[in-house]
Amino acid sequence: MTAAFPHSLLPRLRASVQDSLTCQADTVQLALEMHFAQRLGALRGLLACCLAESDAARNVGVALDLIHVSLQRLHLRLEDGDGIPALLGTGACVLAGDYLTSAAFKVLIRCNDLAVLDQVARTITRTCEADNRTLADDPRGRSRARRRAALDMALAGAAAEAGARLAGRPEWAPLARRLGRQLQAGQALNSLREHSNGAEAQAYGQRSQRALTGAGRCAALLDQRSGTERATQLVAFVTHALAQARPELPATLA
Repeated sequence: MTAAFPHSLLPRLRASVQDSLTCQADTVQLALEMHFAQRLGALRGLLACCLAESDAARNVGVALDLIHVSLQRLHLRLEDGDGIPALLGTGACVLAGDYLTSAAFKVLIRCNDLAVLDQVARTITRTCEADNRTLADDPRGRSRARRRAALDMALAGAAAEAGARLAGRPEWAPLARRLGRQLQAGQALNSLREHSNGAEAQAYGQRSQRALTGAGRCAALLDQRSGTERATQLVAFVTHALAQARPELPATLA
């Protein structure tokens, strides 16, 4: 454990992605550039390694990051109508998404842990199914952005849970999953706030802070059990990244 986490891990995660992809098509490369230009672009990889870093944990995290690129960076931006994916066209984006998904499973099988592979693969399948359902109107009146935020939480939770199991601590998996979901919720709520105004934006900001505070509590418990500070440093990293996006969000946890 060093104070450099998670900064020291980010270059290795991004290198793993590039090493796993041989396609140089503009759509694929632009999707990756949009994704990793964000400080939290590799959040699932960081979550998978927040208890202990290993090749297997990095592979799981990279696979889930690629799935996130496919579902969010291509599909969601395609629907915006004026982003780069929309300009490239539906066909090119669908093909790129299919390629990224197949690459994700190629990376995932390197994990060599059948129980973890089954857990992550089932999460990916459920998430893709749910993503298709967001195309229809929601009977509860939730926006597609909110429903897709819930899908991101599932991927983040799966990454952290897999990391716990690969670290040889399956009993920590529920707490790790909660950490992942809370961190992703904090990011998603902050994004919703950035696209809202007035009282609605303030409410999203408060909920984002509560999610980050909850993540901080989970991280403290995990670090107490593991004898490291990796989880706490990851929460601080995410909180700082969100504070940079919107300066009014506190840079430290309450």
